[in-house]
Amino acid sequence: MRSFVGIALLIGLGVGVLFAAQFPPPRWAYGDGERGRSLADNGKAWRVIGSTRSFRLTQVNDSWAPADWHPNDHPPMPEIPVAKGRKPELRACAWCHLPNGLGHPQSGNLAGLSVDYMTRQLADFKTGARHPSVGITIMTNISRALTPQESDAALRYFSRLRQRPWVKVVETDMVPKTVIVEGGLRINREPQELEPLGDRIIEVPIDTERSRLNDSRASFIAYVPKGSIAHGKSFVANPKKVVSCTECHGKELRGAAHAPQSTLPVPSLRGRSPTYLVRQLYDFHSGARSGPGAELMKPVALQLTLREMTDVAAYIASLVP
Repeated sequence: MRSFVGIALLIGLGVGVLFAAQFPPPRWAYGDGERGRSLADNGKAWRVIGSTRSFRLTQVNDSWAPADWHPNDHPPMPEIPVAKGRKPELRACAWCHLPNGLGHPQSGNLAGLSVDYMTRQLADFKTGARHPSVGITIMTNISRALTPQESDAALRYFSRLRQRPWVKVVETDMVPKTVIVEGGLRINREPQELEPLGDRIIEVPIDTERSRLNDSRASFIAYVPKGSIAHGKSFVANPKKVVSCTECHGKELRGAAHAPQSTLPVPSLRGRSPTYLVRQLYDFHSGARSGPGAELMKPVALQLTLREMTDVAAYIASLVP
């Protein structure tokens, strides 16, 4: 086992993090970047393609009762906590994860995850065993505000949703410069200007306005380094220095009720946000994700380089769910 040195970092988001890691956190995966101007509510009633509804921005951005543009696209949401929240701490699940569960790169895709897996994640958020390596998460307060009945209703709802293609993965050398706007969403800066991608993943909305309005039909495009998909596929198939992803997540990376010789549930990985995947791999690597639910991933993530995390995430995200 390699030796790791604990280092303290104070970076762009203004939060000090103490962790054991071989390298600093990838700032791009945690929403670091130039800040853009938020949309202002001027009384305008906004509309999106394919919806007969209209909402003001204050309604769209209401974390306790967010807009639902396409109510016929999903089963009836549990009133609390999915469709609505409860002040002061219980935000509505649909605010971040959308009514279809597919979410944004800065939140997470819950569609089709097992109740057992999500239950364990909520438990880790509640105890503080799961938190980001950079910044803070509202999931700690939300998990503590949920009643058992509310938690059960929400997790059963998301577990029954269908996972579908949500991110288009494109290999490239150059990408648009971006800014961070409301909700931590990364969007293309206007007027458009290109810059080298390097070893980053830059994930932005395909339709900026619709994603800023939390349209649950508005998907994403992820720009990844050239060659990363093939490198990631090769790594997953023959990782050499770590156990293969397929050992626990299954031959097709669709997850399993539990890992071999373990009671820990294993999530499906295919087609999920590569930015989110890198962030989680780094959180395992740094120790920010700990507790029983992280036992299987920590020794694997500790041996990965950042480029290996990026390659694996690019490949997995490119797979059809």
